[in-house]
Amino acid sequence: MNRRLESLYSMINSRIGVIDVGTDHGYLPICLAERGYKGALFASDINAGPLHTAINNAQSAHLEERIRFLLCDGLALCPPAEVDTVVIAGMGGDTICSILDVAEWTMEDRVQLVLQPMTKPEVLRAWLVSNGYGIEQETLTVDSGTLYQALSARFSGQNTPLSDAECFVGAPALAKDPALYGQLIDVQRKRIETRLRGLESSDRSSDAGMIRWYREILAQFRNIEEALL
Repeated sequence: MNRRLESLYSMINSRIGVIDVGTDHGYLPICLAERGYKGALFASDINAGPLHTAINNAQSAHLEERIRFLLCDGLALCPPAEVDTVVIAGMGGDTICSILDVAEWTMEDRVQLVLQPMTKPEVLRAWLVSNGYGIEQETLTVDSGTLYQALSARFSGQNTPLSDAECFVGAPALAKDPALYGQLIDVQRKRIETRLRGLESSDRSSDAGMIRWYREILAQFRNIEEALL
């Protein structure tokens, strides 16, 4: 597996079963089976093409009987009693939220969520903490020159607040690699600065609130960096 998928694999803490949502090539469940994982394995995808590719890959590894393949939207066909770890990677943070929002069975402390948003991580973290999920672990990985964020979360029923900046980059206390965390802050800072310049150049009074918000986030980034020195 590549580094991005290895980072997900390293976060999985499951005994009952794992579902890989949006499995694409099926590499993660195949790897779990090859490395001796004994629980149930599910691979789901909303599109038949990627799921067929995953099935072919499992057949090539002689593991097609070990993994159950589900053609469905998100977790629609997932049997909750057979799964204690949900992996959702390679999607936008808002899409991940929409999948979890209709799967209320994940609101149990027995269920681990391993999530890797490709875009809008701030939307995902804000949704998690506002819906009672605690973020237990954060991992940063560089793969083919791209910096990936992954997190492990579990329902606690409590709201653990994050600052606006922490919604973009995660809580500093969970950052295992200060150098990569600094890179992540820089990536998100540039993203926000680009948006801010666009708003400031528009000169629309309706953008004033958003401009203040972006400036506050940039200030919070500076405070985080100063605290890490």
